[in-house]
Amino acid sequence: MVGAGPTGLLLAVELALAGVRTEVLDRLAEPDLTVKGASIRTASADLLDRRGLAPALRAAHNRTVREMRRAASGGTDEPGAGHPPAGPRIPVGGHFAAMPLRPELVDQEDSELRAHLATADAVLVPQRDLEAILGGHAAALGARVHRGVEVTGLHQDANGVTLDTSAGPRRARWVVGADGGRGVVRKLAGIGFPGADGELTGYQAIADLAGAAGLRRGWNWTPRGVYSYGPQPGRVITVQFGGPPADRDAPVTAQEVQSSLRHVSGTEVSLTALRGIATRWTDNARHATTYRRGRVLLAGDAAHVHSPFGGQGINLGLGDAANLGWKLAATIRGWAPGGLLDTYEAERRPVAAWVLDWTKAQVALMRGDEKTADLRRIVEGRLLGTRAAMTEFVFLTAGIGQRYAVDGSSPAGTVEAVASGEPGVPGARAGRLLGDVVLANGGRLADRAHWGTFVLLDRTPGRSYRQAAAPWADRVTSVTDTAGGLDGILVRPDGVVIWTADQGSVALTAAMGRWAGKPAGAVRP
Repeated sequence: MVGAGPTGLLLAVELALAGVRTEVLDRLAEPDLTVKGASIRTASADLLDRRGLAPALRAAHNRTVREMRRAASGGTDEPGAGHPPAGPRIPVGGHFAAMPLRPELVDQEDSELRAHLATADAVLVPQRDLEAILGGHAAALGARVHRGVEVTGLHQDANGVTLDTSAGPRRARWVVGADGGRGVVRKLAGIGFPGADGELTGYQAIADLAGAAGLRRGWNWTPRGVYSYGPQPGRVITVQFGGPPADRDAPVTAQEVQSSLRHVSGTEVSLTALRGIATRWTDNARHATTYRRGRVLLAGDAAHVHSPFGGQGINLGLGDAANLGWKLAATIRGWAPGGLLDTYEAERRPVAAWVLDWTKAQVALMRGDEKTADLRRIVEGRLLGTRAAMTEFVFLTAGIGQRYAVDGSSPAGTVEAVASGEPGVPGARAGRLLGDVVLANGGRLADRAHWGTFVLLDRTPGRSYRQAAAPWADRVTSVTDTAGGLDGILVRPDGVVIWTADQGSVALTAAMGRWAGKPAGAVRP
């Protein structure tokens, strides 16, 4: 992998779990300390939960919550300050086009949302903490991260790829570019990156502020732009239309952020110091013409870039890594069914295209002209002011609306809310990301997915489904259970449900053959 961000590190985890010798190269000598994402979405928290990382995510989440409480209580860290309501709650935060997602309008009894409550207390994870968690897990599994190594050339043949680097040549059977929207792997592989240039300049910083009483908490739209203040202490984001930054690479100064914040908010707030390295960004939207050229693949921002509105970037990249990891590992290990690796792009490209459209729509609704102001009033009052629409927007923003045609039909992938009358049990519908499944012994199905295998749940008295999947036992973790509910579920390593018991045993073996290849015949003791 080239790139030690969340996408590259999770991909290293997935490959290392499958026994593939993995190295990650990153041009930075130390982890990037610039201010980036402040949280992950539910789909990502679920994904990392299935790899046993929920305790680490919760620890990071709790640190963030404590900071928010201290800020809300004036530094006294009162137990009740900024505390979410008691009981299991669907996490609601963020915005759509600077229109806040409102918890009081979300249907907290929605069956699909409640099927993903297990990681509700593990989403307020800053990107810096996420990278530390993933990097530590990758290292523990044997993956090696080499920092301060810059890639300058790429040459591939039928057997592998040679990278020219600042530390000498590196040879690998496969190379994945996870080095961001301005990374070199895509360019060196000759893959196009068409799209639209940005029309705005945004800043994000954590700063010491003076005269901030006039700033409104949360996301705010004005005719001059958009700004956000909080929820973490001193966190500010500004958006101004008028074109992309002239120089995205120049260091961001406190004066520059202060000027933007004053202009957009109309206040005389002062930034007395920056805490960490502020970022400057724009909303250019681009999508790679292909995710693969020979033995070179792309994932994360190297394959698609968009504005950060809605916090979709990290989650889209993690979804790429989870989808690609086991498929590439199967190809390397020799058991992949024909065309398996091609399903990576077939499934993930439509999801990325949806995210690009989702973020571009938000940009259109943020412009400062009078017509946009009229449209915002209609959208916020008539659409997002309803319980049904707010619940659906939270569902889609959470990342759990991904849907795949796991039976081989077309289209391969899309993003949509669960339709009324859609067959299946909430949280365990074929083609959807698995929700939480509690076992009779109090354990969870997610805890049986830590090693990146397929997972089969069998609740039949005679264990007939486990017997049907026995020829693939080297690739499947079978879990027998006596709890009520659906009799059987088969889940891919990336958490996608590919079979449920209502489809029958014949469909189970068909799903195994389609996704796990020819059986090896070995039966796990």
